[in-house]
Amino acid sequence: MFVLLASLLGNLAFAVCFFYSRGMNAIGLIVSFAGIGVILVIGILMAARWHVKSEYVRKFIHIGVSNWWFFLLFMFDDIRYAIVGPIVFIIANAAAVFSGAAGILGVSDKRRNLGLIYFPISLLLLILGFYLDVVPVWAAGIGAVTMGYADGLAALAGIRWGKTITLKNGSKKSIVGSLVMCFVTLIIVVAFNIGYSIDTTWTFLWWMKAVLVAVAAMIMEAFTPWGLDNISVPLLTAVLAALVL
Repeated sequence: MFVLLASLLGNLAFAVCFFYSRGMNAIGLIVSFAGIGVILVIGILMAARWHVKSEYVRKFIHIGVSNWWFFLLFMFDDIRYAIVGPIVFIIANAAAVFSGAAGILGVSDKRRNLGLIYFPISLLLLILGFYLDVVPVWAAGIGAVTMGYADGLAALAGIRWGKTITLKNGSKKSIVGSLVMCFVTLIIVVAFNIGYSIDTTWTFLWWMKAVLVAVAAMIMEAFTPWGLDNISVPLLTAVLAALVL
């Protein structure tokens, strides 16, 4: 319950930032950092003061930061501004991980904390992807939001209700978490199809393609080794969505 409340607060911060920064690159850049800063502060308080489990804290931040994608589309029309945020957070997160400062979130495993670096790398590549017309903007969005919401909610569901299984690659997953990953990804694909009118026919074939993207995202999340799913899931999901939808 606390995680849901904290997520709402983080999303509210993003909504305020969106309202005051629409279409203004410089101001948008400032409030982007402010919005993400609010989420990070809440996350630190959750770990250090309110003693929330580290996985809940990490996934709260994970989901919260992914909301940046939504107002990125409205705030920035210049790639030079759009890429500043991810680049800064790649550098800042790398410094936090390798200095040990990321341990304030309650996780001391450096390999797991590397995900804090991988996620902004993925965001940067997705931004470059749609600005350079490698993938459509809607496909890049599906990749980014799948990594944030589908992966985040899958982890929370797995912790709460799932039975953990250790795979050969060392990853700890649960059937419940994987099913949630698949289901939430499918919802995201449907939502983007509505928002961008990718395919207005809603044929059985389209649904099969949407399910294919969702299942592929689930498999990539489960079997990508060394914590690299923060890169493989958003990038490959975006590419697959662009190819089949």
